[in-house]
Amino acid sequence: MSKYAVETSFLGHRVPKEVKLLLKQLKTVKKDVYSTSIDSVISYLAHGQSPDFSKELDASRPRTLFGGFYCIVSKALRHKDLQQSAFVASLKEVNFPDEVTEKLSEALFSSSLIHSSRMEEEPAKFRDLDWRLDVVLSNNHLAKVLQPEILVELKLEKEDDITLQLSQQQFHALRQSTAKVLHDMCQLREKKFMGSK
Repeated sequence: MSKYAVETSFLGHRVPKEVKLLLKQLKTVKKDVYSTSIDSVISYLAHGQSPDFSKELDASRPRTLFGGFYCIVSKALRHKDLQQSAFVASLKEVNFPDEVTEKLSEALFSSSLIHSSRMEEEPAKFRDLDWRLDVVLSNNHLAKVLQPEILVELKLEKEDDITLQLSQQQFHALRQSTAKVLHDMCQLREKKFMGSK
């Protein structure tokens, strides 16, 4: 696969390091070993059952197999509309052995894992935001309070609106944490562009 190829593969435009290591290991591994590793990955992702590497004399081999298959399966699960034929084609594109591709494809697409990942609800999407500033002049206990309160109403698509009532201190904390997140995102974006040159 050319490093300049258009990203059509679910693996991305560059083959992940774990997959490259897996490809090297698959040249010397028997069918029952890689089959067990594939089943371990599916079981781990579906039920949280961790594999036991302690039985192996050379623990680096099963860890490499597990890591590679885990990388492939987790990337495949991120693509909600990934079809089995596209999955197989992407693996063939990186010179995956046909026998391993068939086993991995069969294990992934016949498991409940792929179906449950597609059934997950998408996070609520932001539609609009309204806010207003209220000043509490007095209450039952004090005649003069003069305390500002900020009301924020988040309007979401396909969900109920969320209303937040914030004190001045809470609003400043929210404002500062939002500014910090935006600053961190800008720094990450700059590092990403600097790293790609």
